[in-house]
Amino acid sequence: MPIDPAVLEALRLLLQLVGAERLVVIGATVPAVLIDLHHGLTGARTTQDVDAVVRAASWEEFDELKRRLVAVGFRQLGTPHRLQYGAATVDLIPYSRALAPGGKLEWPGEDRAMSTLGFEEAFESASPEQVGSLVIPMTSVAGCVLLKFVAYNDRPPERARDLIDIVHCSERYAEEPETRRYEIGEVEADASPVLYEEAGAYLLGQEVAALARPESRATVRRVLALIEDEYARPIHQILTEERRLPDADTRRPELFRLFRVFSAGLDS
Repeated sequence: MPIDPAVLEALRLLLQLVGAERLVVIGATVPAVLIDLHHGLTGARTTQDVDAVVRAASWEEFDELKRRLVAVGFRQLGTPHRLQYGAATVDLIPYSRALAPGGKLEWPGEDRAMSTLGFEEAFESASPEQVGSLVIPMTSVAGCVLLKFVAYNDRPPERARDLIDIVHCSERYAEEPETRRYEIGEVEADASPVLYEEAGAYLLGQEVAALARPESRATVRRVLALIEDEYARPIHQILTEERRLPDADTRRPELFRLFRVFSAGLDS
């Protein structure tokens, strides 16, 4: 299983305290479950960390929740949103429009803010997913990819891992035995037919476009605009993270084409 048992136990305790209606799991756990686990992919990394958004009306409410989590065995780490439970690390992000006016969450006493664009879409697209004996409220793959674009846009030099997750989702989304890749029709990207191997990126582009609010969609387009050719900085970041620089001549055009196909789906 691509999810460490400690993560599942941490989520079980968290769900007991807050309830499924106030929580949504985001981040790399989403493709680990909805793609890797669903398709039985072997060799996928086992994740020991989980990202989740919890609805909280105030910072006081969030602090009280953390105190209750500590009381059942969690440990507060160095940053306000990070907790540990055994081998599992939980990044728990509080969210409400009152906490994040203007789409920015500003942490009290800290000189940093994070974008909350895509959080509403994460809740809207969430569904209960069975993992072992646990039912987890989890955003859709499209919701996850949208948040990955937002996170990269926030801090491009630090967020190459988000690009990796976007690529993984785009390459593996809706593979067989699903049939949706065959159902997109005769579509093109940059005047070239979209092949079966590329169709997951096209479908994700369509689903992100359908899900995203205007400002969220604009953020996705800003990131895509950075990838103007196969030598763009985001492509180099992906190659470095994948450790594929030695075969960059092959991988560069593959990655650039993947983003162009995603863009075509976004615009369709």
